[in-house]
Amino acid sequence: MVFKFSTLDLTEDPPDFDLDSPPASQSSTNCLPLNYAGRSFIKAITPRQVVAGASLRLANSASKFGWWRPSESLQCPEAGRLKRFTFRELKVATNNFSETKKLGQGGYGYVYEGALGDGSRVAIKRLNRRASQPWTFHAEVKVGNMICHRNLIRVLGFCSSSKRGEHMLVYAFMPNGSLDSLLRGQSTEKIQLDWPTRKKIAIGAARGISHLHDLRIIHRDIKPANILLDENFEARVADFGMALFMDEYKEKAVSERGPNGQDVYFTDCAMGTLGYMDPESFLGRNSVKSDVYGFGVTLLELISGRRARETTCLDGNELRLPQWAHALLKEQQLERLVDTNMPGGYDKSESEKIVRLALLCTQFDPKKRPYMAEAVLFLEGIIVLEKRWEEYQHEDGLSGPNNLSSSSDSSSCSREDELSGPR
Repeated sequence: MVFKFSTLDLTEDPPDFDLDSPPASQSSTNCLPLNYAGRSFIKAITPRQVVAGASLRLANSASKFGWWRPSESLQCPEAGRLKRFTFRELKVATNNFSETKKLGQGGYGYVYEGALGDGSRVAIKRLNRRASQPWTFHAEVKVGNMICHRNLIRVLGFCSSSKRGEHMLVYAFMPNGSLDSLLRGQSTEKIQLDWPTRKKIAIGAARGISHLHDLRIIHRDIKPANILLDENFEARVADFGMALFMDEYKEKAVSERGPNGQDVYFTDCAMGTLGYMDPESFLGRNSVKSDVYGFGVTLLELISGRRARETTCLDGNELRLPQWAHALLKEQQLERLVDTNMPGGYDKSESEKIVRLALLCTQFDPKKRPYMAEAVLFLEGIIVLEKRWEEYQHEDGLSGPNNLSSSSDSSSCSREDELSGPR
């Protein structure tokens, strides 16, 4: 049988493509991983960088301890302001999901570059049909409905059909890819980031994370691969699949202190990427300070160009990036930390201040770390953190960069590992 596409309306789905879904409830907690009875630890290997609105991971379950998850069926989440695309619209946008349009792939699915009917470029994440964790899809849609901020990736819409088994997310296209790909020299353009651009990226990422916290959302996977860059190198925090919605997780709240209850932490499984994970996460404790920790490590990568878990030998000791930065700053050898590939030199005074902020963000005790709102004001030059820094120096790093989340326990892994929620 030969089908002539000219006889079909490519903006609609055929009658058997059922897009109906039950009425949305007042609460969307059924879409979220809110009621874990235990912990699930997932190891994954990071694939090649995705020049799109979300990163992908190849994941295999390492061990499971009886955790709750929602129905396997990906029923349609609340659409809100997001556009609901038909399968055919996205098929046409990607030239039938052509290999030439593919930007990246992983256990979660594939990401394609696409062009919509109005000519706009988009990134389309097509979920693996065998993906067994629908809550990540729902979390992305939920955050996309809630936010509109210049430093958060814009979720444009989605396609969801349990009957066809197709579930896709549509994002604004980010032409400069991820911060990770640029720092590693993986960009096809071979772009080198100068100091003003790196500082701009740091401020933008901080603003985006701070806005999530204002909405009482914990990202839980802050790292350079999840910071995307538009045509003007404006940072856009991306990948909300692990997001924890604090207001819908109150039964897991342990304590509440600080502005807007931001010192509350929530018991949950360990999620994130090794090297960027708050040590508290290994105890099943998630808070806004977990994102602060990941941001601190990201700042150090932004300045040094090194990977979070890359070790450096100093005085006979193998040190991870935060420990190395701490030692170099203490010995006033900051120039050894700065990326040698940075063109045009750098501002020594500014770089030292940012390294100080990074070390404050990566302290072992979450309560000693600044809030993201403070980090934004500091980076913008509005406030100083001298009191916090004096306390840090007084303790001589006893609560500073730790070895728990960056220990050399990766003998079975040849590449960067992740402890992630199922993706």
